[in-house]
Amino acid sequence: MKGTTLVTGACGFLGGACIRKLVDSGEQVVAVVRDRHPRACLYADNLIDHCVEVRSDLSSFDRLISRYQPDRVLHLAAQSQVPEANANPLDTYETNIGATWRLLEACRTARRPPERILVASTDKVYGSSGAPYTEDTPLDPIHPYDVSKAAADLLARSYARHFELPIVLTRCANLYGPGDLNPDRLVPGVCMALVRGEPVRLRSLGQMSREWLHVDDAADATLMLLDSAGDQPDLVYNVGSGECATVREVVDTLLRLSGCRSPVALPERDPPGEIMEQSLDSSRLRALGWRSTRRLDGGLADTWRWYARWRWASPPPPEATAS
Repeated sequence: MKGTTLVTGACGFLGGACIRKLVDSGEQVVAVVRDRHPRACLYADNLIDHCVEVRSDLSSFDRLISRYQPDRVLHLAAQSQVPEANANPLDTYETNIGATWRLLEACRTARRPPERILVASTDKVYGSSGAPYTEDTPLDPIHPYDVSKAAADLLARSYARHFELPIVLTRCANLYGPGDLNPDRLVPGVCMALVRGEPVRLRSLGQMSREWLHVDDAADATLMLLDSAGDQPDLVYNVGSGECATVREVVDTLLRLSGCRSPVALPERDPPGEIMEQSLDSSRLRALGWRSTRRLDGGLADTWRWYARWRWASPPPPEATAS
């Protein structure tokens, strides 16, 4: 993979992991950043020194595609915080849906269209359809974040099939690993609380089961699929490790790894609309030769060590608790 790759969401969790691998491979990276975060891997690990940094609010993709003429486009940008999506659905729809159609239209009408395009979707688009989900499982989203990603998913499939753009979509399981700065997600929320010596506050009773995927495995799958976008017979690929654990099992593992004795505060009941079990059938991707390489226990140990090195000086906002 040599050429120019434009990455949206470059300051994000998966964005940083993908950019590290792109830089290591000698790819020229155009990193599109809306909001800088000094602790994001893009900056903390000095990856930005090897990229072309573009500050943009995702409203002018036609100009970006025209100026940089990327060979590949990796669309990872999204408003991914569920409480924010519930509180401000219109902003979430504008970010997750509007940015996707603007980007795809810019690619379609470009004088030199990109050769490969990947749009990152999510396993949340399946809703409560019944796990394990295959790529043909009907999409059944209800909540604003899930609906926004499903709509972007449909847009990408439309551009791929109707306009014959070389697009591939990924639907990843729950990502975890070093570098996640979103305290609204379970693993970073718990780790930040443990580093500060604060109680771990869960939004649920902890019995919900999820499939867990290390961010480096997700980045490997993402870049492999990006490099073959338009060449494979399938348009959509689930990306999962096959390793599931409940919320409480993940919390207990982090408590054991950290050696902390922080209390775990539970709500009186699960929040409404939660799905008790989510998992993916990723056999379509495995048929291409991809395998996850990081087991959950080892991945969580590496993740905890990363958070333990930081000094999280200020707590997250009161409403930002782990799921």
